[in-house]
Amino acid sequence: MKKILYPILAVIVFVFAQSAAGVGIIAFELIKNPELLKKLRSGSDPNALMNSLMGGDSLSWAIIISGIVTIGIIALLKMVDWKRVMDFKMVDWKWGVVSIIACVFGIFATNTLEEIIDLPNLMEEEFTNMSNSLMGALSIGLIGPVIEEFIFREGVEGYMLRNGVNKWVAISASALVFGIIHLNPAQVPFAAAMGFLLGIIYYKTGNIVITSILHIVNNSVAVWQMYTLGEAAKDYSMVEELGGLTVAIPVIVVGIAVCVFLMVKFWKKYPVEEVWNLFTPATNESNL
Repeated sequence: MKKILYPILAVIVFVFAQSAAGVGIIAFELIKNPELLKKLRSGSDPNALMNSLMGGDSLSWAIIISGIVTIGIIALLKMVDWKRVMDFKMVDWKWGVVSIIACVFGIFATNTLEEIIDLPNLMEEEFTNMSNSLMGALSIGLIGPVIEEFIFREGVEGYMLRNGVNKWVAISASALVFGIIHLNPAQVPFAAAMGFLLGIIYYKTGNIVITSILHIVNNSVAVWQMYTLGEAAKDYSMVEELGGLTVAIPVIVVGIAVCVFLMVKFWKKYPVEEVWNLFTPATNESNL
């Protein structure tokens, strides 16, 4: 039971840490700026007040602090294999590059598909504001992705795999939780799909080196787009850039097809699949 409960606990800790960090940041901002407290008491627009409280680098620090706290807790729970988690020497870069190329095609296709589906983006304003500061850009594009790989790939998926959970259950569970935890309709399905690809790569490589690279590249491209386009980023359309739906849909289909083809090649050829056998308990219990 522990092999299921610990990963759930890690996610709960992450959510709680984010909430606690957010509350702490808000309290700090209110103490630092008494005028905001007066506005709160006078019944000012709550949305405008929240933007003031979590503006600047406040949200960035909340993301970083909550992530570090969660990593510390899952480390205490022995959910991190520190010898392997960032071991570049373990990676077979020949096929590792193939997985990176596959994911680039997949990410481009799903990003374009996400634009067509047009789900509500509840965090668009916050992400745009964060992209305009160095700390915000670092938290979204660099620090945040590595923290999330520690938690969801190494912590959730890795702990399950090291304790004999079926690989597809572990990969799917970490991907699903990774998608849901974003709590933003525009991000949830895309994050889950990306989490599934990253989960496969993590299972085959045994660490978060390649998954962190991909996560950083994905987020950094988004940060760069928001930084360079500013408010215009909200109206930017890849579908329009491609020439409309008649071109975009075939591009999406081709992108997904190339991604699947290369990922199947990667799955068959990458030589370290047996790595998890080192951790599988010698027991007659079910893998689930």
